[in-house]
Amino acid sequence: MRKIGVVTSGGDAPGMNAAIRAVVRIGHSKRFKVLGFRRGWEGLITNTFSPLTPRSVGGILQLGGTILHTSRCPQFRKREGIMKAAETLVSNNVDGLIVIGGNGSFKGALELSEETDTLIVGVPATIDNDVFGVDETIGFDTAVNTAVTEIDKIRDTAISHERVFIVEVMGRERGFIAITVGLTVGAETILVPEVKYTNEDIFKTLKENRAKGKKSGIIVAAEGIGDTRKLAREIEENTGAEVRLSI
Repeated sequence: MRKIGVVTSGGDAPGMNAAIRAVVRIGHSKRFKVLGFRRGWEGLITNTFSPLTPRSVGGILQLGGTILHTSRCPQFRKREGIMKAAETLVSNNVDGLIVIGGNGSFKGALELSEETDTLIVGVPATIDNDVFGVDETIGFDTAVNTAVTEIDKIRDTAISHERVFIVEVMGRERGFIAITVGLTVGAETILVPEVKYTNEDIFKTLKENRAKGKKSGIIVAAEGIGDTRKLAREIEENTGAEVRLSI
């Protein structure tokens, strides 16, 4: 093996740059040439890349996002796009490709692996933490701590104004962020896509809390649970609480 490529695909996640830096520095120590493909799978389809050296990844450890940039690439969902990407790997004599991304990126990598002899490995990087078989993905810890910091401030206002706040966090299909954040901040209710609930359950909890003298509350909801604006209105109508939504 003499030449490897690295690509960041799908949504960006804090820590991707640290992963790129690690790939380049370890690769250089093994005397590999490293190519950084630009804008995710689009870079492989259009043959757009830059050589990466230890100097070119200096000073990026603390930066969020990805210096290679990323994009959604509809072309890669078609066989023609995958074949173009495979041709790019062959024409540049790429022996190995490192894909830094989440579920969608790995699905694409799997399909690409069936059309090329280039060895492909994945580095799980997504704030959703929803890659099977992985304890924790790159970006998840940062996402959780960012949300916790904001909710700590929101609770101050909730208590001061005796309001209920619904805080919507990311998580279209999986509730890892919501459940971890909710437990950490001591939310009164946590809503995730994986667990069915009824609005009556929420109303009951809030009414019981009010009967105990608790006039404020935090509801942490993953974005995948549905329309949180509608939920806020229904809570107000059914409990009399003043509700605010923060997304």
